[in-house]
Amino acid sequence: MRPRVIITILAALLVSPALTISAASPALAAESLPAFTTTTAAANPLVGKVWLPPSNEFIAVDELVRRAQAADAVLLGETHDNPDHHVLQAWMLRRVLESGKRPLVAFEMFDSSQQERLDKYLTENPLDAAGLGPAVAWEKTGWPAWSNYRPIAEAALLGGSTLATANLAKADLRRIAKGDIPETLSQLGLDTPLAPAVQQAMEQEIAAGHCGMLPTPLVPGMVQVQRARDAIMARAVADGLVARGSAVLIAGAGHTRSDRGVPAQLAAIAPAKRSLAIAFLEVREDKADPATYGELFDTNSVPFDAVWFTPRAEREDQCEGLKKHLEKKAG
Repeated sequence: MRPRVIITILAALLVSPALTISAASPALAAESLPAFTTTTAAANPLVGKVWLPPSNEFIAVDELVRRAQAADAVLLGETHDNPDHHVLQAWMLRRVLESGKRPLVAFEMFDSSQQERLDKYLTENPLDAAGLGPAVAWEKTGWPAWSNYRPIAEAALLGGSTLATANLAKADLRRIAKGDIPETLSQLGLDTPLAPAVQQAMEQEIAAGHCGMLPTPLVPGMVQVQRARDAIMARAVADGLVARGSAVLIAGAGHTRSDRGVPAQLAAIAPAKRSLAIAFLEVREDKADPATYGELFDTNSVPFDAVWFTPRAEREDQCEGLKKHLEKKAG
């Protein structure tokens, strides 16, 4: 994970020309593939293509849909501030619903402190996604605008699915970062040390993701936060598998990586279930070989079951933004 992914962890602790994607097959003609609205690096030949890292092959979008419909759990990994990723998540969710499944749809963006408000709103407004953001005080969470996620929630509600929280409250995350694991969260396995190589890799990833500005003593605690969030998301998905037979997770791509993220946790909880981790990845101007994208995750291989490449969203220098944020907090 790079700054735009990792920085959201710190925020959780501190913050109180259009291109049409590859043509669909006739079976998917009922709803055309959406057009990209982001344009940075749109000329990269990977844009719009779906690649399978395990077998090093490109596949058609309709084949990816078939695999998603066959899976018990579909994990849709995003870059949070890329609007195309949210559009594709909603599109893929509708394809899963077309198979007849009514999965639980768990959001990293909803945390346990919002559970009561989420339940109350959906009880009173079971099909209305428009007011859900305001009902859970979305504007105070630090996530991109609710309008980005509303189409995903709307697809779920209109399709007969239910929504669920898949993140810990900020108060719990702060305690975990300080090494104080609440007794209620002891089942997350955070007291079990990681293998040294994994611990080192995660520390390096988090340090790099925070542009080298995170004080070194804080890094191990941030690793624990990352582990806790992966674990709670996996449990949300597992609960959905029990309750509804299928589940879809909406989360940052870093959480959906198959080597040590939610898929690995889920495999331990529900080994008999099939999961499919799809990452929507932004292309880089200098990377036309899909295998080289493992470098973005500090690994030699791309850690997902499938990758759907998109243009990049335009954004300010996030390291500079983090610097200003930390200076403001310090002041």
